[in-house]
Amino acid sequence: MRWPGFLLLPLLLIACTDTQPVAPIEDGPAFNWMNNPDNGNLHINRFMDHFAISWTDPKNGLRATHTTFPLGDPPETDCGPQQLLDDLVAIQDVGIYEDDFLASWLRSVYDGEDLWLIIRDVTQAGDCFGALLIGQGTTRIHGTDNDVFAWYEGNTRMNNNAYGWTAHGELTTVGGEVLDYKGVFRDVWDPQTGMPIHTTAKVTLR
Repeated sequence: MRWPGFLLLPLLLIACTDTQPVAPIEDGPAFNWMNNPDNGNLHINRFMDHFAISWTDPKNGLRATHTTFPLGDPPETDCGPQQLLDDLVAIQDVGIYEDDFLASWLRSVYDGEDLWLIIRDVTQAGDCFGALLIGQGTTRIHGTDNDVFAWYEGNTRMNNNAYGWTAHGELTTVGGEVLDYKGVFRDVWDPQTGMPIHTTAKVTLR
């Protein structure tokens, strides 16, 4: 699910699309990443983008933010990057594009290195977007989404939407301690009811 709240800012577009006529798919696309994913009218679109994503671990109150651009307006001076980072997130969309773009069936994969990492404790007040800053560093992130526009009321697929991210990196705490970071977020929800089926959110520091 690609929500507008992610503040995606496209900078560089590298499109790879196969427009050769092929037989139509009867039961919807079968995504096969190993054997010619262009079969069955599927199209591939690869590009680089600025990206930000956050999640909070309900067990410890730690919130992990991963971003390639300054946060807040104006940028928050107490945490996060103060200018656009050079490293963008690589995104690959595979699917079928419709005239109504939001009704398109797209499966996305995200890969990013050297994103800015911010860890806050949202159970305590502080100067980092109102929460206590634990530390900052860099992280690598990988994400998948089986149906980017499953939330759109104009789509007729009504399959469960599953999307999520894994991240790992290193941060330096406010006190100067260097810690390893691992984060996991996964959400599965039913677009017919708009209700979550299963959600996992973890932020681990060691």
